[in-house]
Amino acid sequence: MRCGFAHDDLREVAFVDCGLADPSTQMGARFVFARLDEARFTDCDLTHARFDGADLYAARFQDCNLIGAGFPRARFHRAFGRAVVRSQVAFLDCNLELADLAGARMAECDLSRSRLREADLSGADLEGANLADADLFQALVDGARLARADLRGAEVSGLDLRRLAGYRDLVIDADQQFRLLDAMGVDVRASGDAAP
Repeated sequence: MRCGFAHDDLREVAFVDCGLADPSTQMGARFVFARLDEARFTDCDLTHARFDGADLYAARFQDCNLIGAGFPRARFHRAFGRAVVRSQVAFLDCNLELADLAGARMAECDLSRSRLREADLSGADLEGANLADADLFQALVDGARLARADLRGAEVSGLDLRRLAGYRDLVIDADQQFRLLDAMGVDVRASGDAAP
């Protein structure tokens, strides 16, 4: 099965319980340069889907499988004048394992409870993003911006803050600090523990 929506106008369209992936060929739907502003995807299989150059401002993905999906040059933002550019997109409870979100402009977006294991977030703008309870294990974050992002409850093992372009005012739980320090090579010990 091959699904192609290249250059289609799908603004405000609702995709519900759609199987848009072909497991035999490992091919997914193609939304190349499609207009998907305010589109809704609920319980959809979008494994290996391609959103190259797609307009995704205010799109919402809920409980979707997006394993290996690619978003090169996708636009999650819209200009509201010369100096006002806003990003808006939601990936809620989605599986984005191995997804390509490198360089994505997703400031203030909602990725809560989503699985981003081994996803490529390098160079992504996730400032102010909601990543609460997300799984970021082994995600590629070189040059990503996570300033003001909310990572409370997120799986952050292996997340090396030194590889980020920014993390000022990052919000975490108290118990996450030890995993983040460990990823940076800091040996965290209780007071009174003997040195090695």
